[in-house]
Amino acid sequence: MDEHRDRRIRDRTEGAFGYVEDVFYVAVAAALAIAGVMLFGFVVYDFAVRLFDGGTLTDLILEFLDGLLLVFIITELIHTVRAVIDEKVLVAEPFLIVGIVAAIRRLIVISAEAKDLIGTGEFSDAMLEIGILTGTVLLLAGAIFLLRSTVRSEPSSKHEPDSDD
Repeated sequence: MDEHRDRRIRDRTEGAFGYVEDVFYVAVAAALAIAGVMLFGFVVYDFAVRLFDGGTLTDLILEFLDGLLLVFIITELIHTVRAVIDEKVLVAEPFLIVGIVAAIRRLIVISAEAKDLIGTGEFSDAMLEIGILTGTVLLLAGAIFLLRSTVRSEPSSKHEPDSDD
């Protein structure tokens, strides 16, 4: 009898903490969604205003792309949280993709700034950072390749495309 009662208590406790966990996931997803919508609106508004103020088109496009990539990172995080809420599974691949996008975002910014650094002492630092970021992108892409091409050591998400298709 005590074993049955203990099992019921454990099940209720697990259910209560599962509910609390879901509440936190939903709150995080909602906060990310609000931040993403606000950031997207600001990026588009800022681009339009600065376009008509006579800024250089190349710089404006690079800043616009930088902002949109940040929105994309937030969107990918929302996708990951949605999969966790729906399936109770946390997978590594979406975080690796966020890492790749973040590194590419920084590469774009450094590349845009590098033209102004030519001939200065900071130019070699910028080139070193570009090399490290490029290596990071390659390593993260290799990790994604290994995750997709090996027998899964982690649960697969139904929100991710199947490699069998």
